[in-house]
Amino acid sequence: MAILEPLSIECTSHSETQTQRLGARLGALLPRHAVIALHGPLGAGKTSFARGVGAGWGAEQPLRSPTFTLVQAHHRRRDDAVLYHIDLYRVEDERDLASLGLEEILDDENSACLIEWPERAPGLIPPEAIHVKLALVSDTRRQLTFSTQDAQTWQVLLAFRKSAFGV
Repeated sequence: MAILEPLSIECTSHSETQTQRLGARLGALLPRHAVIALHGPLGAGKTSFARGVGAGWGAEQPLRSPTFTLVQAHHRRRDDAVLYHIDLYRVEDERDLASLGLEEILDDENSACLIEWPERAPGLIPPEAIHVKLALVSDTRRQLTFSTQDAQTWQVLLAFRKSAFGV
């Protein structure tokens, strides 16, 4: 059994559908102003997980990869909240980051953010972010590690663990 870092949860997904369902469980619990940083190599399932988060959160439209648009805003019918799906894969330098308006998005108290490739903007990721690391185990299996550095955000992850796994 692996020894986990403090404030972390680890699980294995056996399919893309299961990865999306895990995302939906977390999305249903996502408070306003939350940030989820999605880490992992190409093909690890970041966008599949994000699609699930969007569904659980209540996005009006299914999330798609924002690789070319870089930022997509998703609304939900029940309130005026916005879920931003941000993909930093194509960001090459600080000028690219500045042109996206990420600081304003992250400061918006009425929004939540999913950020793929957060390592391209490490200074912008808040300490209370939820980090989700997806690792390839096989063609269908992914190892997911959920972590945070924040005690309040840890409560969200504990609620997620109970929702997803019953413990």
